[in-house]
Amino acid sequence: MALKIKNNQEAGFSLIEVMVALVILGFVLTGVVAMFVQTGRYHTGQEMTVEMTQDIRAAKNLMVDEIRSAGCNPDGMARMGFQRDPDDRFDTDANSLHFTRDIDNGDGDGLYEPDGDTDDANEDISYYRVDSGGAILNPGDNTIGTLVRNSGGGGQPVVDNVVDLQFQYYDSGNNLIAPATMTTDTVLDNIRTVEVIVTGQVQNLTRVSAGTETWTQQFRIRVRNL
Repeated sequence: MALKIKNNQEAGFSLIEVMVALVILGFVLTGVVAMFVQTGRYHTGQEMTVEMTQDIRAAKNLMVDEIRSAGCNPDGMARMGFQRDPDDRFDTDANSLHFTRDIDNGDGDGLYEPDGDTDDANEDISYYRVDSGGAILNPGDNTIGTLVRNSGGGGQPVVDNVVDLQFQYYDSGNNLIAPATMTTDTVLDNIRTVEVIVTGQVQNLTRVSAGTETWTQQFRIRVRNL
């Protein structure tokens, strides 16, 4: 009886087919990685934008609350309200705001207890913007700076990455008071409304799309006590 030999050879992938498959896989993986990188950048950009807007809104709330009570003087003692000073940080003009109020007696109980002076905590307040070296910045100067609040214990940062800060002042007739005329207490005593324009910038401009690098908040504050 003749012996039959079975051919058990199975067809496999050739070297060329394997190389083609690896090239295709490489293209696919490159696309996937690029998608994850782009998604990561998008979320990082969104987070920076949200952080910027939240910080500026928080600064707005603080400034509205405090400036609204400028000149609070229930005991009618010394002159209170917007102040002049040779030091531009503590002047009232286009790039800084300085005011006084009498709201506490310094006993630390958190109650509204005016005592006829402005030497207690949070009664003598200034707002201005400084660069990284601490020099005050002018409106329109887009140098990255910090919005600072000074209540007598040195300037404390309120918002970083601020590229513009402007103050405008209006009298009871809603007429703009020119900063150049604000050299006497008589003119400062006419201030009834303060307009604040603050512009922030995200920390990394390369992570956000064009047109979303900055965000401006413009608001008016009616001074209740003048």
